Amino acid sequence: MKFVEAERYGAVPLLQDEMVRESPPLPDRDDSPPPIHRTHLLKGKDGLHWRDPTLREVIEYLDSADKVEQLNASGYLQHLTFNDNAIKEETRELKGIPKLVKLLGSDVTDIQKNACGCLKNLSFGKENDSNKRAIRAAGGITALIALLRQTPDAHVREEATAALWNLSSCDDLKPVILEQCSDAIVHHVVVPGSGIEPLADSESALSNSNVFRNGTGVLRNVSAASVAARKTLRACPRLVDSLVHYLTRAILSNQVDARAVENVVCILRNLSYRIQEVEDPNYNPRVASDSSDSSARERSRSAPSGSPKTKKKDSKRKKAVHEHNGRNSYSAPSPTGVELLWQPELVKLYLRLLQESSNSDTLEASAGAIQNLAACDFDPSVAVRACVRTEKGLPVLVELLRLNDDKVVCAVTTALRNLALDQRNRELIGKYAMKDLVSKLPRPDQRARDASVSDATVGAVLGILFETVKHSADFTRNVHECGGTDRLRYLARSHPMYSARICKYASQVLYVMWQHKELHDGFKRSGLKESDFYSGTTSRARDSTTLARPISSQGAERPANLRSENLDDSGSGSGTGRYGAMGSTCSVSGTGNADYARSTYSERSASRNLTPQYQPQVTQFPGNYQQVDEPLYASVHKRNGHRGSAGGDSWV
Repeated sequence: MKFVEAERYGAVPLLQDEMVRESPPLPDRDDSPPPIHRTHLLKGKDGLHWRDPTLREVIEYLDSADKVEQLNASGYLQHLTFNDNAIKEETRELKGIPKLVKLLGSDVTDIQKNACGCLKNLSFGKENDSNKRAIRAAGGITALIALLRQTPDAHVREEATAALWNLSSCDDLKPVILEQCSDAIVHHVVVPGSGIEPLADSESALSNSNVFRNGTGVLRNVSAASVAARKTLRACPRLVDSLVHYLTRAILSNQVDARAVENVVCILRNLSYRIQEVEDPNYNPRVASDSSDSSARERSRSAPSGSPKTKKKDSKRKKAVHEHNGRNSYSAPSPTGVELLWQPELVKLYLRLLQESSNSDTLEASAGAIQNLAACDFDPSVAVRACVRTEKGLPVLVELLRLNDDKVVCAVTTALRNLALDQRNRELIGKYAMKDLVSKLPRPDQRARDASVSDATVGAVLGILFETVKHSADFTRNVHECGGTDRLRYLARSHPMYSARICKYASQVLYVMWQHKELHDGFKRSGLKESDFYSGTTSRARDSTTLARPISSQGAERPANLRSENLDDSGSGSGTGRYGAMGSTCSVSGTGNADYARSTYSERSASRNLTPQYQPQVTQFPGNYQQVDEPLYASVHKRNGHRGSAGGDSWV
């Protein structure tokens, strides 16, 4: 795919099957020297003819002992490398990158700024990953961080963090950047830029805002790299406190669509991935899933699917898990650090963003954060599921199902599925959201697939339907009356239009619907018979109490070479996964020449359709089944910015 620097899209893998992308904002000014426009040759006063220098000559001037020539050459090279991948490649081949890295140590501020701008341009875009590796090989990452620690100049700091943002979008460099840069970015950029510490004047606050945006872009990328990355960043003193403080202040000042807000929410979403790791270092969703599956298979074969016997065992198992988890820090009197991630105050901020933001990436990340927080078995997750209901967040999420943005809808749907682990939430979703959920399934008269609804979203919808249908004959009747039975029958037979796994999911939902014997007469009056509920792929009865969980929610992070470049590790992108981490982002420059890489999320307009930081995914499904009671982990135009009404008491 062709990457265009003037647009905001791209892709970089994230945790397991979740979305990942690069996406910088458009530069709003151009600090590089203007192009030199000449007629073919110009005659000077002395009769000599002048020409523009070649690229080789410009690069040679970088080594000049004359600092004026260094300044002019670095400025002109910044102009040449903007939006020209051929020039970028040639610059690397002519050994220009080591010369630029050397200039970072200059004692002239403008030379430092130009050198940073060149490195920023050279490292923009996935197609320039070779340049990113060359910058690292030349010691560029170390030099940029050293410069960031030392310089007080706001423009140099902005350019340096922009270059680091672009570099952090390369998977190969994320571990290096995490190790060498995270501490400096947290303490020299994020903490002072968040407003948690008072600033001396408004001018420094303004300059810090751009640096803060770039610095959070770096952390947004590396936070999705691995288990080690999450644990390292969670342990950074004052990081989570600063991010939550900034988000609170931004929402109060109505800055909900700011790029920095997008970055902050993406980081918080990534740090919320498998949040139970904080209290249970040995927490492994795969182990929990395997034990759940085995317990499900131990039940009597004569017991019907979804029988009380199974429910009783499930409830006992959940109660034991909650008791085992010990202390409940959800209600800690003065939470700080990582404990802030699951506090009700932060959940309320996510719900505010879901109501007020029109930034699709922010919406997706906010829903993904709730998805992650509601996915675990420990007490804070139980409390989060209740908090979303009591804060009237369920109708907010259901309203977002109507958006024409599959990435947001997918994140919202998987969040609802995790929230449905709470019995009261499940009842409310079954009562008020069924029509919206069923509408996401293909119509029986549909001749071609709706490209705007991914397998991931359909799978998440089927997961919620399975949960509600399994537990209630009334909700099963609602599904049928909303036209869900016909849609499910069509979907179950729609292979290869939809994946074999999705078709099997639909078959399992149909099977469970038929287990409610009190509804048989109504089904028959609609012209349906028992065989109609065994459409598509058949399955053994014992498997009908589970739906397979996609790879995004299982076990260790998916290796980088197996991730879809269009997916954000946040799980929501992958669809039915429980967790969601956000992917890579590149930086954005306030300067026109700043070839900033973008953030984990792609742009809302045309570029979003090209590479949704969660997208055409090559999702691999494991052979084993998952207990349906287990949650999933997760990462436009929202009625043109129209804010929906909050839910009434009926939603509580």
